[in-house]
Amino acid sequence: MMEVLDPTREAAGAQAVYAERSASLKGKRIGLIENTKYNSDNVLERIGAILMRDYGAASFKLYHKRYSSVPAHDELIAALIDECDLMVAGVGDCGSCSSGSVLDGILLEMRNIPSASIITHLFENTGRAMARQWGMPDYKFLIMEHPIANLPDDLLQQRAELIAPQVAQLLMQLPHSQAREDR
Repeated sequence: MMEVLDPTREAAGAQAVYAERSASLKGKRIGLIENTKYNSDNVLERIGAILMRDYGAASFKLYHKRYSSVPAHDELIAALIDECDLMVAGVGDCGSCSSGSVLDGILLEMRNIPSASIITHLFENTGRAMARQWGMPDYKFLIMEHPIANLPDDLLQQRAELIAPQVAQLLMQLPHSQAREDR
């Protein structure tokens, strides 16, 4: 007999909405949730450094999930809420870790922490499935070219430079679908 595991989790009736955004990243503390996948920490730290360099963020701190395919554990979420103003999660480069990274963003948005989740392009459908499961079918997550695990430093930096402006924009502005609903 084969057992099939579903990486989604019940939404428990919660209404998912985006957190309020600030017009600037200046002075903001950025939390980076790396999902334990090889090179996720390297890409996220590079993104954090770019957000400080180009957008005036005050600092960034890297947090480590226990497992790539499940949401961030309660202690990690509590630390993020206490220590950070904004959050970036990723990098999802497989099916279950992509859904986990998207869910991290949704859960922190629900706790009023503006968030940006990053997954690689091969797993966009997985991210969409998780967003639908949690009542945010138009949830905006960011797409990075696959793969990241085997990339040398120069290509990791290139990928970080390409996606950092999108991260900044998502952390500062409500996605269009949410902005239209609020009018």
